[in-house]
Amino acid sequence: MYQKDQIQEQQQITKGRAAGEFTGSPVSLYLHLPFCVRKCRYCDFLSGPYDAAVRRRYLHALETEIQLSAKTFSNGKFSLESFGNGNFSLESFGFLKRGADSAGNGNERLSADTVFLGGGTPSLLDANELAHLMAVLSESFRILPGAEITMECNPGTVDREKLLAFREAGINRLSIGVQSFRDEELKLLGRIHTAEEARQCVLDARWAGFDNISLDLISALPGQNIDQWMESLREATALAPEHISAYSLILEDGTPLKEAALQGKLPRLPDEDEDRKMYHETRSFLAEHGYHRYEISNYAKKGFESRHNSGYWTGHPYLGFGIGAASFYAGCRWSHTRSMTSYLQALESAGASAGASAGALTKSDGESLLFAEGTPDRRGQEPAEVLESIYEEKEILSERDRMAEFMFLGLRRMQGVSEAEFLRRFGRTMEEVYGPVLKRYQELHMLQREGGRIFLTERGIDVSNAVMADFLPDS
Repeated sequence: MYQKDQIQEQQQITKGRAAGEFTGSPVSLYLHLPFCVRKCRYCDFLSGPYDAAVRRRYLHALETEIQLSAKTFSNGKFSLESFGNGNFSLESFGFLKRGADSAGNGNERLSADTVFLGGGTPSLLDANELAHLMAVLSESFRILPGAEITMECNPGTVDREKLLAFREAGINRLSIGVQSFRDEELKLLGRIHTAEEARQCVLDARWAGFDNISLDLISALPGQNIDQWMESLREATALAPEHISAYSLILEDGTPLKEAALQGKLPRLPDEDEDRKMYHETRSFLAEHGYHRYEISNYAKKGFESRHNSGYWTGHPYLGFGIGAASFYAGCRWSHTRSMTSYLQALESAGASAGASAGALTKSDGESLLFAEGTPDRRGQEPAEVLESIYEEKEILSERDRMAEFMFLGLRRMQGVSEAEFLRRFGRTMEEVYGPVLKRYQELHMLQREGGRIFLTERGIDVSNAVMADFLPDS
């Protein structure tokens, strides 16, 4: 249970601000599809190769979760009484009652202004699976006209006809995981596609009617020099995507690539200076080709900035669905169980329209799944109680936490953070809360203050993690 004083503090914080804003405003929706042909060597996401039976059951469970969430989070229904009596209920969600009760008549579907299908490899879905999933989503939530609906796509999993079906199902933005246009680099990363397949994927997407395409690229790869990195950038811009995400490789613990590095089995990794040179050359090259940098690692043609990701960086509320997904709503954050067994059994046994039979999974159902035993029967429980059973890592963000996130995430954007918006949200000025930190980094020429906004300088971007860490509580 949360401490009484923390709950009272949050109740006060949200009065007239977060609760009212979030419960009555559109949200972003994220759907996690954890299936892959095979796991890439650098990936530490919750994903893996699952067989057909697990995939069918997961999609049924995902649809059930969407339906239960719509009933729980509908305007006017998300209240003190709606969330049962568990740890993440009365105390932690009670402060939402005021805002929820005034948000609607109890029958209005919650609105969504962006949808993102991530993974894993969502493009492994066939046309019928995606169409059904999108129909369930549209029936459960009010997807606003002009909503940005993004799907992550692996070039090795699609063709023209499949892309056309995705477009007809309502997907209007593709995020294509190219990573490199050099075959030797793709092989090292464990990607299933070739450079030519990546090029063809973009051409096929254009044929299918997509006019909003993003390409993901990874720099600072083992053995890579700046000329090789620029080769991939030139290939990318030649295809004229509307958006490019360019990230430096991070060797995550537990990944095959990290293990290979520790064993000395990888080519030499670019050092920090080489990494920074790649970053600066990327910025200059993409600017010359009409892409403006709107976030540290993201570039777009005018009007094609990712609305979904921008929402994360600005504190927009979002609901996640599927194993390992995260949500942020009205000052609360929670994540889903990472156990496929717990997730499936909870939602199947709830008996809410999935149509799949409940039952225990075995490890043969999916090699990379995390299994748990003893999931209780959820039949007859209220929707909120079923959902509560799959929610983990639940927390109410204190006012200090919300301020820190406003700064930490907002400073990732090139336009930085608004002093007026900070005052509106928190009733205090940035100077009152972060005066010494702001002064220090301004004097170091890492932060700049201009036009009522505070943003990182180029020097600050080079050490951005260190700068932003100073805005975190207890730092």
